[in-house]
Amino acid sequence: MRERQESEVLQKQYLDFLRDLLKDQPYVALVYMTGILPVKKYGQHSALNMFREYSMTNQKMLEEYTGFTADEVKGLCGRYGMDFEETSSWYDGYRFKKYKHIYNPKSVVEAMSCQDYSNYWTATETYEALKVYMDMDFDGLRSDIVHMLGGGYIKVNTNSFQNDMRNLKTKDDVLTLLIHLGYLGYDSENKAAFIPNKEIAEEFENAMSVGGWAEVMTF
Repeated sequence: MRERQESEVLQKQYLDFLRDLLKDQPYVALVYMTGILPVKKYGQHSALNMFREYSMTNQKMLEEYTGFTADEVKGLCGRYGMDFEETSSWYDGYRFKKYKHIYNPKSVVEAMSCQDYSNYWTATETYEALKVYMDMDFDGLRSDIVHMLGGGYIKVNTNSFQNDMRNLKTKDDVLTLLIHLGYLGYDSENKAAFIPNKEIAEEFENAMSVGGWAEVMTF
């Protein structure tokens, strides 16, 4: 779904394959699938409705397993001799309905192992990928990102997103995708997006410093 974004035919074929393989089949007792985005919706192909989805906009009862909890990070900081407050400023910020402090687990592990607070996000994603979505600038997206970099929140409707990385038509689509990718946090109670921590803020600043964004970075 990510590497062949341009081929809608292949994506539909893949969804048909999953539906024929799994839906209402007597040999299926349980299927567990994992990925970044919820299952792609294509009209009749949304018939893959046998899945119970847990996503970055609604984790349901799996909130505490989405990342490290504050108690887990406190324990790690004590074990590795790292400062909890500094760790929080770098890697905390994912806020769910019950658990208000969820940490990026990969980055916490890297910081503890390396004994260094740094941006470990670029090990898996680069600012070029982020910049593609930012440059779409739907309905004032650039100024909204600047607002979030200053600590603000932006209202977002996550319901219209079609769960792919190609057919983005509105600012809400882009913001929802960035939430699923982990670039933005999501306050489900207020239905608003925000930049969760220092690590992610650096990624936005890196992307904004390339190609025409410097003029808006005056917050």
